[in-house]
Amino acid sequence: MATKYRAALMLGPGKQLEVTSIEAAQPGLGEVRIKNFAVALQPLDTKMLIAGYGTATQFKYPAVLGTSGAGTIDALGQDVTGLKVGDRVVFDTKAYVQVDQNRRMGTWQQLVICDAKTVAKIGDVAFEQAVLVDFPLQTAVAALHVFLGMGKLNSGKEDGKVLIWGAGGAVGSYAVQYAKQVGHEVVVTASPRDIDRQKRLGASEVVDYKATDVVEQLRTLGPYKYLFTASGDQASQKALVSLLAPKGGKFASVLPAAVELPSNVEIIYTAFSQAAQKDEYSDWRDWWYQDYLPEVLAKGSLEPSKFTKVEGGLSALQQASQDVFDGKFRGKVVVDPQE
Repeated sequence: MATKYRAALMLGPGKQLEVTSIEAAQPGLGEVRIKNFAVALQPLDTKMLIAGYGTATQFKYPAVLGTSGAGTIDALGQDVTGLKVGDRVVFDTKAYVQVDQNRRMGTWQQLVICDAKTVAKIGDVAFEQAVLVDFPLQTAVAALHVFLGMGKLNSGKEDGKVLIWGAGGAVGSYAVQYAKQVGHEVVVTASPRDIDRQKRLGASEVVDYKATDVVEQLRTLGPYKYLFTASGDQASQKALVSLLAPKGGKFASVLPAAVELPSNVEIIYTAFSQAAQKDEYSDWRDWWYQDYLPEVLAKGSLEPSKFTKVEGGLSALQQASQDVFDGKFRGKVVVDPQE
């Protein structure tokens, strides 16, 4: 008898989600099936649902949104080793990369198919905290390590200061913590009310991003070996371009270029959180899921994220997405698809 489960289907750009029962897929070679207990609503997900942003236009509808989740392994495909049914895990899928597999791998559903290579064991860590850490931390570490070339933890002390613009959000906060743990002196921009927290996370200097002389203050505190805007907005990009002049250089951004770039300045923009889904970054992927992520979750060495858990399961995703899109929540929003 076929297994039935519930999924929140996106019927097309701008259309309301439809929560319905569908037949469960079986995991294939090297895959696992996961009973999904936690999804965190990411800004990208809500933009795709509410505004039809980006890769949503490439889907074959009905589609399933979401690329990250946390739950228990429900079934194993062929040739999967190191994992077993019942393991508590956090995971990422190719739902936005391999769009022909979207309906199997989108995480806004109760059962999700996932490549076993992008699954990390979490022990007794709460599902909500695991999924809240994974996405923004992965974005921050991939930007700094994979794309800017910063070292890993315990790889030897590195020289050079790091500038994190927009350190108040989840991605920026994790970028500060990672850079500090690697051994760098970290300078950040944030709100004045966030100074104490930023110092606790590892920042040596905190500059008000709204200050009229913010660039001059940052220039005095530099120079910087690594520059990353975790807000990605036009003002931050303009400031980082100014800081790199006249010698030039590069910086990473969570949003695409919104300013004119001099010929000697490069902006690095990509879906940092999706790097692990590409075989060219297989070494990074193995380190992330097998070593780093399980270790930091087990140790609790990162400051936990604040979140709101919205009741109602998959049926609550439409309104919760609208509220996230409209900026009505402070912190992250988590939904349990099993409710």
